[in-house]
Amino acid sequence: MEKKVIALIASVLKVSVEEVTLDTEIGELDEWDSLHNMEIITELEKTFNVKITSDMLVDLEDVSDIVSLIEELTK
Repeated sequence: MEKKVIALIASVLKVSVEEVTLDTEIGELDEWDSLHNMEIITELEKTFNVKITSDMLVDLEDVSDIVSLIEELTK
């Protein structure tokens, strides 16, 4: 799951997979602006067939939080 989420984020941001780690904070990379953040959320929803609400977004601080959320939603 981790690798798939990281690859998706890197793809949307158009950066190498090595630049995105579990510790990467949302917005830490120059490419990770609010527009790209919404694009990442949309792609996560499509790829994993989940619905991410605005309430869920508030708690997301880094990539590991995103991975945990996707794991929880796909159980």
